[in-house]
Amino acid sequence: MDENERYHLYRKLRFLITDDFENFRKSMRQMLSSFGAEKIDMAANGNETIAKCTKDHYDVLICDFNLGSGKTGQQVLEALRHHKLLRHTSLFVLVTAETSREIVMGAREYHPDTYIIKPITQAVLQKRMDALMAQRHALYPINHALDQEDLPEAISQAEQLLQTKTRYRNRVMQILGDLYLQRGTPDLARGIYEQVLEGRELAWARMGMGRAALARNALDEAISHFETLIESNPDYIEAYDALADALQRKGNSRRAQEVVEKALEISPLAILRQKQLASIAASNQDMETAADAWRSTVKLSDNSIHDSPENYLGLGRTLSELSDGNTSSEGKQLADEALKALHNVGRRFKDDESAKTRKQLVAARVYAGQGRMNESRKALDSISDQLDPETLSPEETLDYARALYTQQEDGAAQRVLNQLAERCQDDPKIMKAIEELMDEPVSFHKKNQARALNKEGIKAFESGELGQAADSFSQALELVPQHPALNLNLVQVLLKNAEREGKGSDPSMLRRCERCLDQLSHLPPQHKQYKRYQFLKKKIADLTSGSNT
Repeated sequence: MDENERYHLYRKLRFLITDDFENFRKSMRQMLSSFGAEKIDMAANGNETIAKCTKDHYDVLICDFNLGSGKTGQQVLEALRHHKLLRHTSLFVLVTAETSREIVMGAREYHPDTYIIKPITQAVLQKRMDALMAQRHALYPINHALDQEDLPEAISQAEQLLQTKTRYRNRVMQILGDLYLQRGTPDLARGIYEQVLEGRELAWARMGMGRAALARNALDEAISHFETLIESNPDYIEAYDALADALQRKGNSRRAQEVVEKALEISPLAILRQKQLASIAASNQDMETAADAWRSTVKLSDNSIHDSPENYLGLGRTLSELSDGNTSSEGKQLADEALKALHNVGRRFKDDESAKTRKQLVAARVYAGQGRMNESRKALDSISDQLDPETLSPEETLDYARALYTQQEDGAAQRVLNQLAERCQDDPKIMKAIEELMDEPVSFHKKNQARALNKEGIKAFESGELGQAADSFSQALELVPQHPALNLNLVQVLLKNAEREGKGSDPSMLRRCERCLDQLSHLPPQHKQYKRYQFLKKKIADLTSGSNT
C-alpha cells in the first residue's frame, strides 16, 4: 500500500479511540491523522463507547483493555457483539499493557481483529493498521453481504474471491467453511477443510472438521478431531468447548466437566464457560464445583453484558443444596452466603418482578434447610399473591415446587409439577427437570446416598443376589420414598424372588408391592417411568386378584 492509497483509504473511514487517559487518546489521534484519518472520535470509558456506537457507526475501534472503573475493553467488545453494534466490516483493535496469560487468553476469546501491546510506536501502529486495512478492503464484499444478512450473497462473494489469486486465500476458505456450516451444508464445509488439511495441518481447519462432524451428529468423529486439535494446540480454547458439547451429547457429562475445567484453567475469565461448568457440575451432583463456578460467574458478572439474576439465583440454589440439613458452623456459613447472594438479586435487579419472586422461593429453601421454618414460611407468604401455577414461568414453577417440598407439602408440590407437565409436555428440558424433582425432592446429600444404594441394588440384581438387591432398594427408598425407578426396581426384584421361590402370589409380598406402587400415584402420564408403572400395577392387580379366588 503506497502513501497515496493509504491516505485515501484512511480518509474515508470513521475511527473511535477509547482510553481512560486523555494523553493516550490524543497521541493515538495524532498518529492516525498522520496516516490520513480525518474522522476521529474519542471516548474515556466503556459506557461512553457503547453509547457512541449505538448512535453512530464506526469502521475502526481502537480500545484499551484497562479503562479504570467500569467495563474493561474485553467487556466493551463483548457488549458490542451481543447488541450487534459491531459490523462485520468494522475492525476492533484491543490495546493493553497487560501481558498476563489469563487476560491475554480472555481477550483472545472475543476475537478482536488484532491485539497490540503498549507502548505503541507510530511505526508499529502503522504496520498493524495497514495490514488490517488491506485485509478489510479485500474481504469487504463478503462482510458487507453479512452486514446485510444476505448469507447466499456472502457465500457467492467468497466463492468468487477464491477463483482469484488472493493473498487471503486461507482466510477466505475459513470464512467459506463457516458460511457453509451456517447454511446447514456440513458436507460442503468438510470439503473445504479437507482441501486445506491436505496441504497443511491448520488449527482452524481441524476445528472445522470437528464442527462439520458435529453438524452431522457424527459424535465419535467430532470427538476425535477435537482431541487431535487439543493435543497439538493446547491453547486452542474453542476446541475444549466443542469437545465438551460432543461429550455431553454422548451422555458423558463427567468427562465433559473435566474438559470444561481444563479450559477454565487456561482461560478463567470467560463468564459463559463458568456458567456452563456450574450447570454440568450440578447435573453431576458435584455441588462444590458448581458453587465455585457460580461464585466465579457472579464475580465476572460485574460490568458484564451477561450479568443477570440467574447468576445469583444459581449460586443461591447450589449453596442451598450444600447447606440443607447441615447446621454445623460450615453449613450456617454456606446458608448465609446463599442469603447474601439472594439479597444482591433484590439490590441489583430492583425492577425485575420475576427475579424478586424467585429470590424469595430460593430463600424459603435456604431457611428450611437450616430449620428456620418460621422465616421460610414468611418468605413464601411475602409472595403468596404471585404464586399462581397458571401464570408462573416454568422456571418459577420449578422453584415454587422445590420450596413446597421443603415445607413438607409434597402433595401440593406434585400438583404444581403435574400442571407444569401438562403445559410443557413438548419441552424435553423442562420435562427432565420435572422428573428429576419429582423423583428426588430431597437434598443432594440424600440423593447421592440413594443413588449409591440404587447402584448396589442393580449390581446385586444382575448377580442374582435378589435378597441383597431388595435390601439396597429398600434402604434407598427410606431416603427418597417416592422415587419412581427405585420403587419399580423393588417391585420387580420382589416379583422375581417370589417367582424363584415359587411364591408368585404370596399375599405379604403383593401387599409390599402395592405399597410401592401407591407411592407413585402422583406420576403424570408424561413421566418416563409411567408406562412401566402402569405395566407393573396391572401385573400386581392380576396376581392379587388370582390370589383372592
